[in-house]
Amino acid sequence: MSAGELLARGLERLGIAWTPGQLEALESHRRELERWNRAYGLVKACGEELVVRHFLDSLAGLPVIAGLQPRRTLLDVGSGAGFPGIPLAVFLQDCEVTLLERSARRAAFLANVVLLLGLRHVRVEEKQLAELAGRFDLVTFRGFTPLDRDLAGLRAAVSPGGHLVAYKGRRERIRAELEAAGITEAEAAVFPLQVPFLEAERHLVVVRGSSGETNFR
Repeated sequence: MSAGELLARGLERLGIAWTPGQLEALESHRRELERWNRAYGLVKACGEELVVRHFLDSLAGLPVIAGLQPRRTLLDVGSGAGFPGIPLAVFLQDCEVTLLERSARRAAFLANVVLLLGLRHVRVEEKQLAELAGRFDLVTFRGFTPLDRDLAGLRAAVSPGGHLVAYKGRRERIRAELEAAGITEAEAAVFPLQVPFLEAERHLVVVRGSSGETNFR
């Protein structure tokens, strides 16, 4: 099975409708990453593993993220090789997306992919989180930090009424992170993710950006 076929089957299993242009955008991102990876080692995966563990994992959260309001703006913190920010941006064309990456090498890769894919609603910022001005409706991250390590900084980037969205693994580890961060059950919702062709346990944690109780339904 080719990478494109694997992507298409994964999207179908996730219930995500796609156009040929969107699939080609994901494929272009993958090909460019495979090319850069040989020289710079941006991710420790290639071939089918790259598709499943990075592209499909990122897109497994799309149905939840697409339903959050407001979502006019999205900040992807520690975007690295573009996950989850670029795959999400391919499908969230009505959302202004900022990819935040402190590494000059990775930021250059992101800028190249954004230009290659023609993602005019996406910009790249080569900065630390503390250096970034502005606030965003959605702040996503995947593998950036444990929830309790920089919660104040992450929440400071979320606009009033917005959400912090973290891609996480095992439920027991999430429970420990929420407790360490002082986040109550009323402030957070944990959504199980079924990543196609992946047996590992994955979840999406959605937290209100500002303090105060919020009930998720």
